[in-house]
Amino acid sequence: MPTQFHLPTTPGGAQEINDVVAIVRERGQVAYFASGVPVFVHGEDDVAGQRIAAVQLIELGLAQQDQVSGALGVNRSTLYRQHRNLTRGGVLGVVDRKRGPHGPHRFTVEKQQRVAHLLGTGASIRQAAQQVGVTEGTIRHALRRGTLAAAPAAPPASVLEGPSARSVRAAQALGGVAVARHTERALARLGQLPEAPPQFVPAEGVRYGGALLALPALLALGLLDAGEQTYGALKQAFYGLRATLLILAFMALLRIRTPEQLQGHPPGELGVLLGLDRAPEVKTVRRKLWELAARRQATQFSRQLAERWVREHADAVGLLYVDGHVRAYHGTAHTLPEAWVARRRLCMPATTDIWVNQQDAQPLFVVTAPANDDLLAMLRREILPEVRRLVGERRITLVFDREGWSPKFFQEAQQQGFDILTYRKGKYSAWPVKHFQTVTGTLDGRAVTYDLAERSRDVLPGFRMREVRRRCANGHQTAVLTTRTDLPIEVVAYRMFERWTQENFFRYMRHHFALDALVTYAVEPADAERTIPNPARKAAMKAITETRATLKDLHHEYGQQARSNTEARRPTMRGFKIAHAGLNGQITALEAKITKLKARLATLPKRVPIKTVLDQAEIVTLAPEAKHLTDTIKMLAYRAETALVHALTGTYARTEDEGRALIREMLLTSADIVPQPADQRLVVRLHALANPRSNEALASLCATFTALQVRYPGTDLTLVYQASGGA
Repeated sequence: MPTQFHLPTTPGGAQEINDVVAIVRERGQVAYFASGVPVFVHGEDDVAGQRIAAVQLIELGLAQQDQVSGALGVNRSTLYRQHRNLTRGGVLGVVDRKRGPHGPHRFTVEKQQRVAHLLGTGASIRQAAQQVGVTEGTIRHALRRGTLAAAPAAPPASVLEGPSARSVRAAQALGGVAVARHTERALARLGQLPEAPPQFVPAEGVRYGGALLALPALLALGLLDAGEQTYGALKQAFYGLRATLLILAFMALLRIRTPEQLQGHPPGELGVLLGLDRAPEVKTVRRKLWELAARRQATQFSRQLAERWVREHADAVGLLYVDGHVRAYHGTAHTLPEAWVARRRLCMPATTDIWVNQQDAQPLFVVTAPANDDLLAMLRREILPEVRRLVGERRITLVFDREGWSPKFFQEAQQQGFDILTYRKGKYSAWPVKHFQTVTGTLDGRAVTYDLAERSRDVLPGFRMREVRRRCANGHQTAVLTTRTDLPIEVVAYRMFERWTQENFFRYMRHHFALDALVTYAVEPADAERTIPNPARKAAMKAITETRATLKDLHHEYGQQARSNTEARRPTMRGFKIAHAGLNGQITALEAKITKLKARLATLPKRVPIKTVLDQAEIVTLAPEAKHLTDTIKMLAYRAETALVHALTGTYARTEDEGRALIREMLLTSADIVPQPADQRLVVRLHALANPRSNEALASLCATFTALQVRYPGTDLTLVYQASGGA
């Protein structure tokens, strides 16, 4: 190396190890400078020379071991071993030697070539290590040493279009933001294009590219299959049924709550997920929704999906949770029937949806209650027939809260082949403490401990049910009734109390999937002749209850006056009545009022047409068809997210606590989209997450879904997932 490196200060372009030592690499040689003075020189390919230099820097006290390790990319343990070998054997101690007749080590030349080929075709280090039969550390070590050619991390920069370039191109597009496929749009306008096919172009750093990670789950759950079986196809246009269903599912997964919120997201980036130049705009999404809603097939679409889920996982529907979710209406343009909104503790204009969930809280189907019918009416009219249609003659256990309490219904359900599990309604006396015993067990992988007791009781003449009670630490007793006599007592308690998983499901859906959001402000005419419980009867019964309470207080006061009456002053009952004539008159008036209220209540019909209740010319409902369709897609998106969470099990230690949060992070991450038509592959390279643990989980998911060999709908490209931070 020329002597002009001899400078009093650190040369320009040098790599500083610390304030004293720096490294200069130039023309195939490496020079080590201490305070500007060269102290050691070796060739760039001289491995032994590098080892001697590293040991000498440490020996002379010019640099610490961790500083040399970081600068040269050599493990500290390796530096220690090289120092020992140099001390014991001199220069020859740090020179590599053949270890035996079978080659330098287990990572043979043949295996190195296979690994290089796999890395070159886009496989991750983990996948290459598994296929060749070596450890990931061996491959990484060979890459660091330079004995193995590193796989190209990405195609050349000229091939992948970056976010900045896409943004400029999208903004300058003459036909609108990100509009590029002008010919196909013109054909669609002329009615000569059934639907624009997906066409992918290489794109780097696509925002929301991680959403494609959920595509295999969406397809496996039947999003497009059920959609095509139900709706067939939409009118000839650029955006067809496939693009419409996919964008609605991606919106749900990306937490885009309503079509209006699409205005705040770049259409070109969302369009990449669909294989199109841009995603449909707000008015297009609404137009497609109305086209689907006009066919009145949302219920059939939901049934197709439910049938598929039951067929594929029949064991998951042996026990079903049933509960109503009240969707409040905050507008003033229309008048809707009121319903009790428990989370707000008041009555509001609202609609009620009845949800049926599996025992793992995954939704199965949902029905909307006309005119806010109660849970009991919906169980009889909608839920039982639909469950029977889905499961056939199997015996199913239905779990619900006190709103569905009706011993007569329990008897009817048992005769129809259904079992019941619910809370006991009304007041009941406590059982003696001695009847309770502590029961422990492990259910669904959880250890449970309850203080339980049970009896059999008649709820109707000739109809008995099993009553199980749980005693809490404060002495409170919770009574549960069931027709299941075969379940262990702790299972009865556990399944009943696990009903809260459905409440948690509602809360999660409200916060993350906008379950209560209006998909449209449009309304549809409702059946004005449909009968509902007469609100006048409810008001009359409330008046009777209040009057009875007042009368009871007066009776109590009258009795107290009689008890404290001084016989010396009022020795006769006549005198007592005269003295308390006012109080007696109030009691008589209230008794007469109760009699009149009862007579009026007897004349009121139990149910009346809804048009007699709502004071408006037209009875409307909030577009139930479009809402049912979008709720079904959100239900499917939730199940897809759940499938991704389940795929984390075994690879992510905190799946139960943080699984959904991690999946949301993965879905929102950016990704490189690299089509490889020659190999019929679509590579989705997801960008690194926040920490190594998350990146390892992402790499595992990528390997799992790549192995499924799923093709992107409408193309012959197989999806290949890669994790940038997990290799």
